[in-house]
Amino acid sequence: MNVRLVDEVYLDLRTARDWYDGKSAGLGDEFADLFFSTVCSLPSVSLHHAIDETGYRPIRMPRFTAMIYYDLSYSEIVVVGLLVNGRSAAALKNRG
Repeated sequence: MNVRLVDEVYLDLRTARDWYDGKSAGLGDEFADLFFSTVCSLPSVSLHHAIDETGYRPIRMPRFTAMIYYDLSYSEIVVVGLLVNGRSAAALKNRG
């Protein structure tokens, strides 16, 4: 199954990466690597996550306080958001 990221996810990722780099040099790169590793695992685990109040399926990133939100259709997995450090899920409205 294909995985697609909506445009806003790239901005979410850049913002989070910069924030983590501000905490410790190189931590942003580790975050980005783990993000893409988690996204690549979605085809094998996508059905393990229930739809929550946002209308999307969340998966928690290991090690970091971040959630990846995605939508599952018949033909693809669409990553619609990356929320870091308690950012409101309201930011996901109208994505996808």
